[in-house]
Formats: sequence, structure tokens, C-alpha cells
Amino acid sequence: MVKNYAEKLVERILENLLENNSEYAHICRCDDCMDDIKAKALNNIKPFYITGKIGEVYGEYFMRECQNSTNIVIEVTKAIEHVNSNRNHDNSFVKYVG
Repeated sequence: MVKNYAEKLVERILENLLENNSEYAHICRCDDCMDDIKAKALNNIKPFYITGKIGEVYGEYFMRECQNSTNIVIEVTKAIEHVNSNRNHDNSFVKYVG
């Protein structure tokens, strides 16, 4: 199976930021807002595709590289702020979050 490991990294960092940062206590955590935040961040992060267990090990190594980790944290933080400022829970159509 091929998957974009950046998705896993974004989810992990988003969860960490929301749980451990009191400045994000007011952020909506509904499924729509969480998906919008992830999509916004992923649109600004280079994909990192992996296959199988070896790919996951390499993905963990990739995450530990300081610059890559920092870039992902920056993009997730920007996405949180963007979605929080542009919340729209009433629309049932797909939103562009780019």
C-alpha cells in the first residue's frame, strides 16, 4: 500500500499542538474544521510517500529531521489560524482550503 506519510505527521503534530498549547483552547475540533486544517497544511507540505514497514521506519527518520519537522509545525500552525479565522460550519459543499 502506498500512503502519504506527511498526512500521519500532520495529524500527529496537530493533535500535539491542540492538546499541549493553551493558546489553541478555543479552536473548534469538529471533524470539518480538523479536516480543513489538515488539508490546508498538506497543501503546503511536500508529499512524502512510503510503502510497507521499511517506509514507515524511514518516515519516522524523516520526521526527526529538524528542518522537516519545523516546516510541518509551521504549516500546521498557519492552517490552524487560517481555518479558525475562516470557519464556516453551515456549508455542505467541499471548501477550498488552499
